[in-house]
Amino acid sequence: MTLLLNSFPVDVAPVEALLPYIDYDSWEMSTSAKKSQFNAYHTWRYEMAKEESGLSENRIRMVFLGGPQVPPESNQTAFDLGRFWRIGCIFIEDALSMHFSKLGFATEQSSFERLALRRYTGSPDDALELATGLSFSARRPFREDKYRFTLTFQWIVRAMFKDSLINESLAGIALGMPVMYRPNAAIPLGLLDFKNRYLGRVRSVDSAGKTAAVMCRDDEPRTVPLRDLRLEASPPVIKLYEQRVRSRPGPSHILRTIQQLKMSFTKDNRRNVTAFRDRLDEIRKSLYQAGSSRDQLVVPLASFQSGSVSIALTPIEATFGDTW
Repeated sequence: MTLLLNSFPVDVAPVEALLPYIDYDSWEMSTSAKKSQFNAYHTWRYEMAKEESGLSENRIRMVFLGGPQVPPESNQTAFDLGRFWRIGCIFIEDALSMHFSKLGFATEQSSFERLALRRYTGSPDDALELATGLSFSARRPFREDKYRFTLTFQWIVRAMFKDSLINESLAGIALGMPVMYRPNAAIPLGLLDFKNRYLGRVRSVDSAGKTAAVMCRDDEPRTVPLRDLRLEASPPVIKLYEQRVRSRPGPSHILRTIQQLKMSFTKDNRRNVTAFRDRLDEIRKSLYQAGSSRDQLVVPLASFQSGSVSIALTPIEATFGDTW
């Protein structure tokens, strides 16, 4: 039995990258430098073994993968992507994110994946914006094949409320609801890690002061301007919105549209028995459209090291024995 996977082979060239770095004597000092001096840079850090650091007490190395310019106080050395495979993964994700951004996609990054999204123009409700696109992450699956990487893709659909909680109708259903933090001005230090992410649940709304009390996911209560908060467009919140704000009883037309865009259901609202194949076809179609070849997509590195990432556009196959 042969199965097509939603993963694609990737090669990175060159396999040895000449990159700047700065060494620090603790994770805390490197974190402080990252936030205060190098927030605009793409970096990766690791703890050196004694054999690598030598007599130096500085054991934490911050490697600069890309940014405005090479930090003048940095040194440079070569990093083998077989040993430092995580740098190779970041190279791949950064290069593809930059390529999609140039093609007009909105790109985002989380701790686990990258996103490339385009607005869907057929939303059934003008208060919600729908987007479709790809999530992707790079891996080096086998230590023995140390320079061979893979990209795993998912077809995704995202719903987002267009208005913040400044909208009185949305603020009226916000109590106890999950919210996203989408700041419109300078971000307080304690909220930097929450930018464009799930923040927590609303405890109270002060309409006069135009703020909300939020119990954040780090278990800290915070007061946040309503303009910086948006309801998380999860199925329960969408259903509540339709019932309380739009006075729509019965099945949700918005959720049905989302399920159809996810290809979980067909256009006639039947369960899609070929959903995986259809999603994989959409992934391949997006990759074809991102390049000029149906065989591979080649994009330049977005790094201080010049080079390229080559993505084969034929999915990896998994073959199982007859006992399966």
